[in-house]
Amino acid sequence: MKQELKILAAGLAFFAVYLPIALWAGSYYVPADRPPGAVVEPLLGIAQGLGVSYRAQALVLWKQADASEDNMRSPVMLYEGLTPLGPARSYIKEIQDTGQGRFAHVMFSNDPRSFVIFSSSDNSDPRTNGRKYWLVLP
Repeated sequence: MKQELKILAAGLAFFAVYLPIALWAGSYYVPADRPPGAVVEPLLGIAQGLGVSYRAQALVLWKQADASEDNMRSPVMLYEGLTPLGPARSYIKEIQDTGQGRFAHVMFSNDPRSFVIFSSSDNSDPRTNGRKYWLVLP
């Protein structure tokens, strides 16, 4: 019984300290601006590709991916913050060599997952440039 009271008292003390701090910290929380669209998916797990390209798996919008570079119709847009990137549906070789915001949303024949192959607007590393990247279905 004594042990249970000590645990209860410790829990109440923790809660008495935690609640005001959480309320104070939460009042300063500002969610990240998201681009407009019917479906907005943040790009996570960005990996370096060849040249100036990077890739990230599209987890939500995988059904909209192009099956090949010769049949590019994916309606998705890629945003860097609130700025749309492009040209969309670029060839992967162009993305690797030139970059400058080009991207493609593709599904490779030997892999059931879809990926966004892209470059940042200034060819900087999107993992360290401080900008957020979003895949958007308008």
